[in-house]
Amino acid sequence: MEFKSLGCAGVKVSRICLGAMMFGGPTDESDSIRIIHRALDAGVNFIDTANVYNGGESERIVGKAVHTVRDEVVIATKVCGPMADGPNQSGSSRYHIMHEVEESLRRLGTDRIDLYYLHRPDPTTPIEESLRALDDCVKQGKVRYIACSNFHAWRVCEGLSVSEQMNLERFACVQPLYNIVNRDIEVELLPLCREHGIGVVPYSPLARGVLSGKYRQGKSPPEGSRAARRDGRLLQTELREESYEVARQLVPLAEAHNKTLTQFALAWVLANPIVTSVIIGPRTIQQVDDNLGCLDCVLSDPDEEVIDQLVPRGEHTGKGYADPAYPVLGRPNRE
Repeated sequence: MEFKSLGCAGVKVSRICLGAMMFGGPTDESDSIRIIHRALDAGVNFIDTANVYNGGESERIVGKAVHTVRDEVVIATKVCGPMADGPNQSGSSRYHIMHEVEESLRRLGTDRIDLYYLHRPDPTTPIEESLRALDDCVKQGKVRYIACSNFHAWRVCEGLSVSEQMNLERFACVQPLYNIVNRDIEVELLPLCREHGIGVVPYSPLARGVLSGKYRQGKSPPEGSRAARRDGRLLQTELREESYEVARQLVPLAEAHNKTLTQFALAWVLANPIVTSVIIGPRTIQQVDDNLGCLDCVLSDPDEEVIDQLVPRGEHTGKGYADPAYPVLGRPNRE
């Protein structure tokens, strides 16, 4: 396992980050703990969860699984999503952040959160208020580093500016969606992160399963898959005929490396030097074993060229995004 600094921060994290969204939901507690221990045994020291995952069960299970090795694990969790029906039970207000940091600490069974994300933008709360609350959490020793997820580049830039002007803790990293069939962040977000020393920890590197090759046009989804469970985000975003076709054409590239399509797609994300660590979200022990096999897959220039032809840099399947006249700096090893 290789480790990399989280942007400009001194903390080192494994190139694979274990995502815990399935734990306490589709994956029961005993299997979740087995998956966590398998990842730790493989050298993973970075686990990503959120307060909203399965009603808090994900945090509780993560805390239980790493209790005896807590000081060896970097735990990330998030705040913003609704935890109840009340008007102040969601968002990034000081009120909600200060309450939820205590709740996450309790469920995780720990005295600090190593990396605390604003899970998504909250248009009802000034970013100054959110950053002041997060800065207080750091000063109190309850949080080590702060971050943001699902923020566009301009919102990240706004947060950095406010932190600098007010001498507040600044975002150490971002967590965006990034995969072969959705390369939008290569236009602005990734160049911003490179210039400002911000870590990048992408989620959904397999396009919510599409890049595993398990979904095929005109065929029923496999039992137990997100599509079979009628996952709303997957049905609305990733299940596109264009993405199926890209997955199909990637298979020969993966086979040339003696890798599964899953491993090849993960290796592509890790091949971007701006990326710090990639989040995997296994539901089964077999999936985590497969995912870890990406680490020794090295993409060639011809591999990258084929992928650029299938999905041009800065674009996503189904709809063009990037202006051809606008320089895309998202994969600098390809410049």
